[in-house]
Amino acid sequence: MPRHPFVAVNLISDPIHGYIELTKRLASDASAAAGLPDEHVAEEDLLDTAWLQRLRRISQLQSARWVFPTAEHSRFTHGLGVMHEAGLWARTLYPSLRSALAVTAPAEPIPSEGLVVETLRMAGLLHDVGHGPFAHFFDDHVLANFHAPTDPRRDGTKPLTHEDLSQRIIEDELAPLLRGLRRAPGAVAERDAFADGETLDPRWVSFLVAKPALADPSMPRWVRWLAPLLSGVFTVDNLDYVRRDAYMTGLATGPVDVERLRRYSFISDRGLTLYEPGIGALEMFLNARRSMYQQVYFHRTVRAIDLDLADVFGPSVRAIFGEESPAERLDAYVDLDEYTLLHQAARWARGEDVDQVGRSVAEAWRAILLRRPTWRSEAEVRADYEPDAFPDALVASLGHAEPGKLAIDLAVIDTRPADARATDSLLALEGRDGSSPSLAGVIASIPAYWLVGRRYRRRGVISPN
Repeated sequence: MPRHPFVAVNLISDPIHGYIELTKRLASDASAAAGLPDEHVAEEDLLDTAWLQRLRRISQLQSARWVFPTAEHSRFTHGLGVMHEAGLWARTLYPSLRSALAVTAPAEPIPSEGLVVETLRMAGLLHDVGHGPFAHFFDDHVLANFHAPTDPRRDGTKPLTHEDLSQRIIEDELAPLLRGLRRAPGAVAERDAFADGETLDPRWVSFLVAKPALADPSMPRWVRWLAPLLSGVFTVDNLDYVRRDAYMTGLATGPVDVERLRRYSFISDRGLTLYEPGIGALEMFLNARRSMYQQVYFHRTVRAIDLDLADVFGPSVRAIFGEESPAERLDAYVDLDEYTLLHQAARWARGEDVDQVGRSVAEAWRAILLRRPTWRSEAEVRADYEPDAFPDALVASLGHAEPGKLAIDLAVIDTRPADARATDSLLALEGRDGSSPSLAGVIASIPAYWLVGRRYRRRGVISPN
């Protein structure tokens, strides 16, 4: 007797998405009863790896959680949300993707819906798996000192980033589990199961999480078409974090109509395409994203704490991890998280093991852990600007930095992600009349960049702002 679909899927309660589905591994007889393929791996097995569980111990908002006390969520919960969002997009886009493939690439095999959905879900789940303690701060102050692994799909060299580490972890550590997946979550076995002979290739997932996006004509066309959902004008990543971070900090950012944006998106022979009535939802989202940067990520006290962290972060990580690149020591990197760093920082702050980093680093950690930044903002400028029009005179009005005394901090967001002159390659637009207007022109009312510049003065250890 066929079993009901509940045996094959767990539900995770989530404040943003309601319920997130997660496939659970079934024995052969249970799979057969549910009409599902025999399997030895399910999504729950990915979650239970050391690499995914490690993300519970890496905060989503880095130092901002010391300014917004309720924002104690992790990269783990964000990854679950991105996985869910990615699955919704894959379901919506699949009919048009299938049709576009039949017309533009008739020689290519058309993947099953289950394979497409699960590939994009795994890219969403694993897009941050390479993050280190304090996430992007770790990229800037530790990983940037190393070169990314050579990749013939990319011109020249680039600094190492967490995306590069994510690619290594996906291909070197998690590949056997990814290859073992046989279905996406859902209640319709013939829709959600992979077709006979299909296997999820870890290289597809690695390609999707790469930044900047890679040029790889050997990738299946449908995988390349989905890449902008991880590195385009809007992404399944920022569609989750803008809403999640706003909710967890308790801030109102304005409406984000993700469903309308999704309903008006489809795959055409130009790739990811937005039908013109969805433009308003896109503008709404970009403004909400900008609001989060203004209110949270670039908050004056967050940036003040970051100035203190910048002085101690590199020496502290090297004292714990050593001088080698994490890309060459994945076996040790899996144990490097914020719990490890902050536990040792607390020991230094108490005067223990100070010889590992020096007294100045230990004292700086004491100020950081007690949320007593030694820098205070005393002047601020803000500006919108377009490419090649950086507001030099306005920034110059802040004066000049004096090491140890005055710091000029410039925080910039690409308010209109990617140079507007290149957005059409990331997101095509189809007008109501069937025309192909330039997306750059349609969203030109949103500036390319937004900057907040501040002058900070160091005043020793001070009370929290």
